[in-house]
Amino acid sequence: MALQLAATKPATNDSLPTEQILLQDPISEGVEPPLSPDKALGSNLSPKRSSVATPYNTPLPLSPTSPTGVSLIQTGPLIDGEYREGIPEITSSSAEPKDDRITKGELLPRELFWAARHDFLKRSGYLLRPRYRPDWKASWLPERSGDSSPEDAIVLSRGHLADAVRISDDKTVYLKYSFKSSSELDIGRFLASEDLLEDPRNHAMPLLDFLEDEIDPEIVILVFPLLRRMDKPRPASVRECVYFIEQTLEVRLGVSSRTPGGTQASALQCHRNPKFTNFPHRDCAWANIMMDARRMFPGGWHPQKYGCLPDGQVLKNPNPSRTAAGGVRYYFIDFGISTRGQDKTLGILGQERAPELSTKVPYDPYKLDVYILGMMYQNFLMEGRPFGLDFVIPLIEYMTPETPDDRPTAAEALERFKTIQATLTTSQLSQRLRPLKGESTASRIVKDAYYRICDRWWTFWSKPKQTPLP
Repeated sequence: MALQLAATKPATNDSLPTEQILLQDPISEGVEPPLSPDKALGSNLSPKRSSVATPYNTPLPLSPTSPTGVSLIQTGPLIDGEYREGIPEITSSSAEPKDDRITKGELLPRELFWAARHDFLKRSGYLLRPRYRPDWKASWLPERSGDSSPEDAIVLSRGHLADAVRISDDKTVYLKYSFKSSSELDIGRFLASEDLLEDPRNHAMPLLDFLEDEIDPEIVILVFPLLRRMDKPRPASVRECVYFIEQTLEVRLGVSSRTPGGTQASALQCHRNPKFTNFPHRDCAWANIMMDARRMFPGGWHPQKYGCLPDGQVLKNPNPSRTAAGGVRYYFIDFGISTRGQDKTLGILGQERAPELSTKVPYDPYKLDVYILGMMYQNFLMEGRPFGLDFVIPLIEYMTPETPDDRPTAAEALERFKTIQATLTTSQLSQRLRPLKGESTASRIVKDAYYRICDRWWTFWSKPKQTPLP
């Protein structure tokens, strides 16, 4: 059933549920849109809700700097104000920022945007955590006792990303503010169509809702479901890596709007449905892939502190098995620089510094996605060269030639992977990922045997099951 993004009646104060607030984890590595102090703080105005229109069928402009083209929000390797090459360094969500204002019970500058919109969001059906409410007082004042960290002392690690409880069903959701000019809104609205939401090969994080900001008319607040970083924890076996590769490649298999027969593939194909066109993601690096980990963590988790429960208490098992939980589903996020229906594009934004990126020479965004995905396998799966994943190396080399014309299409890459996958034995799939060094022979033998027994048990009893996102 398709998720409806139509206008809904804002909630009243009388309809608010018992407080059940979670702080949301960052879902992209973007730079926050610049806001003037008056627009960041603003005043309480009437909420204005946008409804989803019919599918957006016009190709996005080519220019990367056009106000109606690709996103003006930098989603690339600008992290904490610094340019980083290679694998993105993501700020640890478990680390509390060192700032005296936190100890004093004050909000940080990046939190003021959300605190100023508390009442607007509440009337629109979304309740922020207690820290951002007008009557908030730090729970640890006048004096902080013990070594425990109160839940309301946890701050946003990215100012343009927050969380809220959806009042209608008490579900935790992401809130992200963005420019209206960003392609993320247009593509998100399109992907809310019933045909794509019900397709099991669609791995795009669904846009649940969006609000037009009451203070700044150029800003929209996007609503997304709760997901978890895919490296918290990392895959533990060859089997789990195979499922990861399969899911991230299958989303790219389909019919191209510009090449008959499906010979050209993209980051977001529409799975042989000629009604739709294709979406090169252009930034499908590993920081822009997350997982639905609800089955791994049935008690939930604190999205800002992955090692904790929603109330801030420490998780007893912060590294559960994907296989034991029946597997996880992966989703691509952050379509801020994505395009639609373009054979060529321009721009140098993104986490992966692909050789063809240019602001002057147009390049093929479909072949760019293949390169970025191959490098993502290299950076995410092969870090430290864990034992058992040598079969991935030929696939990475196949997908990452410097010259785009030498790269395969995503459909061809998936076909190559299927050929490799068919050669893997049950014993290989049950192999735990272990470092090449650092374990004694006796320890390695015992741990390998124990994991294989557990893996066989898990795969026999834990049948794969997909549950829809809220």
